[in-house]
Amino acid sequence: MSKTIPPARTFISFDWAMKRLFKQKSNHDILEGFLSELFKFDVRVTVILDSESIAEKKDDKTNRVDLLCKNEHDELIIIEVQYFRETDYFQRMLFGASKLVLEYLDKKLPYGKIKKIYSVHIVYFNLGLGKDYVYRGRQQFTGIHQNDTLKLGRAQRRRFGGTVPADLYPEYYIINISRFVGPIKDSLDEWIYYFKHSKLPKSYQAKGLGEVDKQLKLDLMNPELHKEYMHKLKEYGISEKTLLDYWDDGEAEGEHRGFLKGLIKGKAEGIAEGKAEGKAEGIAEGMEVGRETGARIQLEATVLRMHRHGMSLEGISEIMGIEGAEVEAILKKLTV
Repeated sequence: MSKTIPPARTFISFDWAMKRLFKQKSNHDILEGFLSELFKFDVRVTVILDSESIAEKKDDKTNRVDLLCKNEHDELIIIEVQYFRETDYFQRMLFGASKLVLEYLDKKLPYGKIKKIYSVHIVYFNLGLGKDYVYRGRQQFTGIHQNDTLKLGRAQRRRFGGTVPADLYPEYYIINISRFVGPIKDSLDEWIYYFKHSKLPKSYQAKGLGEVDKQLKLDLMNPELHKEYMHKLKEYGISEKTLLDYWDDGEAEGEHRGFLKGLIKGKAEGIAEGKAEGKAEGIAEGMEVGRETGARIQLEATVLRMHRHGMSLEGISEIMGIEGAEVEAILKKLTV
């Protein structure tokens, strides 16, 4: 059974709007409002770029971003929305920004022409350990002996702007939706509330949310686009239900035992290896093997349950962030 869409969901989700609607100039105010509240300075989007341009092949989801745009200073902005856990997501963030540096620097140009990159990630799972729900990451150089912060020289400031190397390097933002529980404290929280609930707060002052109210209402969509959108929500609803009730039946309990078995086995092998070689790191490595084994068991079980709920292979591939060939391989392995 698929999960029905709550009546309170009256607005188009932000990730859908990024992929299908923000290429229209009339919708740039929405994107600009969110980015302005996040960065704490006014942002004007000048062009939405083809996000497929940094994909090496069509089904290479690791290389594809949800939205790529430029601001009035010719700086690049990546925005990605991720619903499901990826243990290597930090490396994925690094890869995306690094690939943009290479894509948008003509090999004949000097390094000074490298564009500033803002990499924004809206995630619906706990990424790392921390108490906050919004994190900003910048490159900083600190003296080992004097503990001072390295700054740009006068010629560098005149030529490139900014005061520290971080002003030139990629800058990362992580918004962890699952950690946001309220209350709403500021205008950025108003945006995060919309991300989490697909509805607006009772009152708001955040830039761009007024345009959301005017332009991203479900009842304003044309019939064909509305049908496509509701189908996608149905698939997301199925996947959400699959994750929520994953641990609630006997089959899941068995899979959970498999997860624990993998973890314990990995830990035991690591201890044995550590003793044999006299290296304590064997224990840590073994535990990591166990975690990876357990995570794989969870992923395969979730794919199987999505399939049994009637979700398409394409839908499973998109939602789980894995290629279609891997989905087919998992189903072939588990349904023989």
